[in-house]
Amino acid sequence: MTWARLAFKLQPSSIGFAAFVCLGLAAVALWLAADMRSVLEACGTPDEPNACQVMYAFQDTHMNAVFLTQTGIGLAMYGIPLVLGVPILTREIEHKTAMIAWPLAGSRLKWLAWRVLPVLVVGLAVIGVMAFAADQLAQAYFPHNEIAFDRHGSRGISLVTRSTLMLAAAVLLGAVIGKLLPGLLIGIALAVGISTAMDAALPHWASSTELTGAETEIYGPGPLRTGAQYRLADGRLISAQEGEILVQELYEENGGEEPDPALMPQQVMYGIAADRYGEVLIRESAAIVAVTVLASALAVAVVQRRRPE
Repeated sequence: MTWARLAFKLQPSSIGFAAFVCLGLAAVALWLAADMRSVLEACGTPDEPNACQVMYAFQDTHMNAVFLTQTGIGLAMYGIPLVLGVPILTREIEHKTAMIAWPLAGSRLKWLAWRVLPVLVVGLAVIGVMAFAADQLAQAYFPHNEIAFDRHGSRGISLVTRSTLMLAAAVLLGAVIGKLLPGLLIGIALAVGISTAMDAALPHWASSTELTGAETEIYGPGPLRTGAQYRLADGRLISAQEGEILVQELYEENGGEEPDPALMPQQVMYGIAADRYGEVLIRESAAIVAVTVLASALAVAVVQRRRPE
């Protein structure tokens, strides 16, 4: 509780805003998850709902609410670290109290630790609650499937690691720029860049292989689908575009009727299977932790060298 009180005294408005947003979104997510799961309690009874049978069990009833909540969580996972991290240094620099606080602290590193660590602890606590709620919401929306890569990056461990990286980057940004509003504006662009880079790197944490069974479906939760090809009757593989052209030609030659199945090319899906999700998550998390440590070290270096103007 001492950490929480110290963090709140240092940044009352930022901490209050973070707690309100994260805990509010978490409450909505948990309520939606409980509501969807309550529908499934009737499974196996004479009045069994359709949700007990289909993959998109709640598409007609909860989809919009779930989408809006997940969108809010996706924005908060980057916005909250920005709100918490950028003001830590910019407030001292803009108010010109750094020239007093830094010498009195004896060590700038000690001063920075006492400013950052309480905010980090409280911030990760509320973000962690939101990450757990987001994970429960994703699982409840697809009750009959292994969600694996679905909503990766905006739920569970991946949400926490990315938010931690964003917080370290926000502290570094505040130290370099020294002004709150420019720091927040640049931070928004940085958040977009981090999110884009993380999503682009995701397929590269494990090698893609040919998917089989239900994982070959184009849509739905489970594997991370990375590409498609077509296999001809003689076993040769052609690109997806060539395969689609060939299928269209076969239908035209057959007058719009179903062509001979032996002549039809078979679609082959590639990706990372759902059972390899843990492997990918570990590798990504390790990389994000390394970058977070680097950003934190750079922030320390900037503070050590910066003039307290």
